[in-house]
Amino acid sequence: MQDEVTQRETEATEKTTRREFIVRSAGLGAVGLTCAAGLAGVARFMLPTVTYLTPKKFLVNVADLPTPGNELVYPEQRVIVLRNGEGALGAISLICTHLGCTVYRVATGYQCPCHGSQYDNEAEVVGGPAPVGLAWLPIKQVPGGQVEIDSGGRVEKNTFYPVA
Repeated sequence: MQDEVTQRETEATEKTTRREFIVRSAGLGAVGLTCAAGLAGVARFMLPTVTYLTPKKFLVNVADLPTPGNELVYPEQRVIVLRNGEGALGAISLICTHLGCTVYRVATGYQCPCHGSQYDNEAEVVGGPAPVGLAWLPIKQVPGGQVEIDSGGRVEKNTFYPVA
C-alpha cells in the first residue's frame, strides 16, 4: 500500500515537473526573443545605414553639361557639376564628410539630412559635425566629346577646368 502511494506521489511530481519545465521554457524563450529584438534595435541606431561605394570615374557628354552659370546633379554618382560664367567646369561630391550621407542643395549651399552638417556654396563646412568640406573633384576632357569626372579624387576648392 505504501508503495502505491509513493508511486502516485512520484507520478504527480513528474507531471508537475514536466509542466513546470514547459511553462518555464516558454517563458525563458519569450524573454530571450525580447532581449534579442531589443539588442537588434539598439545596434541599428549604433551603426549608420550608409553605403560607402568604391570611388569611380564616370563620363559625361559635353553636350549634356550645364550651360554657363548653371549646375547639374548626377544623383547616381552623387556629384554636382557646376559651370562658371566663363564656361569652365567644376565638380563637387555630394557625399557628406561626416558619415557619408548624400547632401542636397539648398539656397545657402548644401545640407546633410542625416546629422545636420551644413556647407556653403563653395562646399566648405559652416555647421554640424562634418570635419571638412565637401570634395571638389578632378575633371579632364577625353576624346569623343566627353569629360571624365573622378569621384574618387580630390582637388583644391574652386578648381574649374576649361572645356572646349
